[in-house]
Amino acid sequence: MAKNVLVTTLTHLGGSKFTASGTCDGRAFVANTIVYRNEPIFKVQEADDEGKVSHLRMDSSSFDRGDRIAIARKCKLIRLGELKIDPPSLEELTVKQLRLKAKELDVKGWTGSDIRKADLVRLVKEAQDAPAVTEA
Repeated sequence: MAKNVLVTTLTHLGGSKFTASGTCDGRAFVANTIVYRNEPIFKVQEADDEGKVSHLRMDSSSFDRGDRIAIARKCKLIRLGELKIDPPSLEELTVKQLRLKAKELDVKGWTGSDIRKADLVRLVKEAQDAPAVTEA
């Protein structure tokens, strides 16, 4: 079965160290690289029973083998520049991020203190979906 992997961040930490985050079939993940045969490979990181975040064994993980392979493959393709990072959906953005996006899109009516996140999502979505106006 195909996995729906969305990578929303990929950060180069220097050398061959990278960290990525996103979702796999709706479950959030963080993946860090290790060096294997002189190549960085991505390993899914999870919190264990004690709260320590690390790479867990398969029998302790909430991600199965297919999930891990799909995550690593997508992260690698993005690292190599063959795919682009998946932008987060508007619903996943914070209010601060939505306000910045509204300002960039020159949206009217987003500055009031009574504006809720759902209102900001609607306003930004409407501005993104509006046809571009060109001057003749």
